[in-house]
Amino acid sequence: KVVGFDYNKNLINNLVSGKIHINEPNLLQKINKYKKNICFTNEIKNFAGCKIIFISSDVPTNIKGKSNLKLIKKDINKLKKKFSNKNLVIMSQVMPGFTESLNWDKNKLFHQVETLIFGKAYMRALKPERIILGVKNISNKINKDVLNFYKKFNCPIIKTNYKTSELIKISI
Repeated sequence: KVVGFDYNKNLINNLVSGKIHINEPNLLQKINKYKKNICFTNEIKNFAGCKIIFISSDVPTNIKGKSNLKLIKKDINKLKKKFSNKNLVIMSQVMPGFTESLNWDKNKLFHQVETLIFGKAYMRALKPERIILGVKNISNKINKDVLNFYKKFNCPIIKTNYKTSELIKISI
């Protein structure tokens, strides 16, 4: 089961009615095929049943390449108020040190490097070459819920610390 969230009500209504704004081959067919397992919503309360919450927001940058992290911080603070007991995986491009600076249980906080390519995003998400996961302490085991999720992809899981993961994401 997947909960797709966005604050934009029009975007959610379009997704619910099958209007996809993303040019990704076969995406609409896949959404229709699995629609009984997908909930598109703009209500944060719908995360209540989730074990893992992913944030993949674009981080705006100015003309000098400086990131504006205000929106992603605001989103994380809203999640913290209701869902601090959940696993949080940040997939956004953030500066090294961002994830570690968050006030979240570090055993439930991760930074994932994703390398999606427009036009191939769906297939790369389903069949990644590897999963690079930033964690607080690479000598600690990844918690059961998160590890069980990533094992389903049947590819190597590479643990790094948060800063290395964030730097890899920027480099890619």
